[in-house]
Amino acid sequence: MCSILKKCLVISILLLSVLLVSCSSSKSAIDPGRALVIHSLLESQQYVVMVGSMRPMSAPTISVSQGQKMIVRDGAVSCFLPYVGSGQNVGYGASGYKALNFSAPILDYKVEYPKADRARVTFKVDNGDDHYLFHVEVFMNGKTTIDVEPRSRDAVSYSGMIHGLDILN
Repeated sequence: MCSILKKCLVISILLLSVLLVSCSSSKSAIDPGRALVIHSLLESQQYVVMVGSMRPMSAPTISVSQGQKMIVRDGAVSCFLPYVGSGQNVGYGASGYKALNFSAPILDYKVEYPKADRARVTFKVDNGDDHYLFHVEVFMNGKTTIDVEPRSRDAVSYSGMIHGLDILN
């Protein structure tokens, strides 16, 4: 009787292991069509990231209003992003304070693929008001994070989804 119980226990553990492995592998499956589209958007520098939340350096995550976005098109970036944080030696008022609402040429655009399920884009921008370093992490399901490191302000992060430019029409 005891040996039958042991066999049932071993079989149950094996079945549970197989079930767990199959569930974990299905979660990590990448849609090849979606991945190809994302690769194409990133390599052509023709995409928009629609932002849904912002994480300031010294505050909790904040939901942002609809329409907040970063557009990468034809070697330039247009940012329409809210900003919360402090700055050092930044302009304000009549000086043309832009923070993260500007359009400017992209410098040093690079795309890397550190893992099969994600891409990492880095680029620099000088908008005349500040110098920015952008780190954009794009997962092959479309989820995207944007980490912005201004030279004269606190860093800030955004979360959203990547789309083709056709979403703007």
